[in-house]
Amino acid sequence: MLSKKRKVAFTLTEILIVVIIIGILATLALPMLVKTLEKAKVGEAMSNLNLIRTGQKIYFLECNQFAPSIDNLNIENPNDASSRYFYYDLDATVPVGTDFKAKATRGGSGATGASEPYQDDEYYIQKDGTIHGRFASP
Repeated sequence: MLSKKRKVAFTLTEILIVVIIIGILATLALPMLVKTLEKAKVGEAMSNLNLIRTGQKIYFLECNQFAPSIDNLNIENPNDASSRYFYYDLDATVPVGTDFKAKATRGGSGATGASEPYQDDEYYIQKDGTIHGRFASP
């Protein structure tokens, strides 16, 4: 008695349907992935802003006023990093000496650019330690 061996395989239609479903799922997940990656980069900026704040506090204790520039602080300047996502600066609208406001600009001078809508996002830290910005909770 001869028995027929049946071959088990996927048809081209089944494979195409699976590929289309995976493509749709990837398209839906991509914006959330980009947002999550951006939040991680903002975490780095918040850490650097707190470093600037600490440097300002030390400078104030030594000189009885706040520093006019990040270069005057006794910290490693976050703008010197070769691979960075933000440009850090002190806000010039705040009078020097009695208060300070440090700013991190996404994709600023020399920093790696970001996709829209995150390019040029700004985060601020003030003397009291509050950080303001898109992903910062005041």
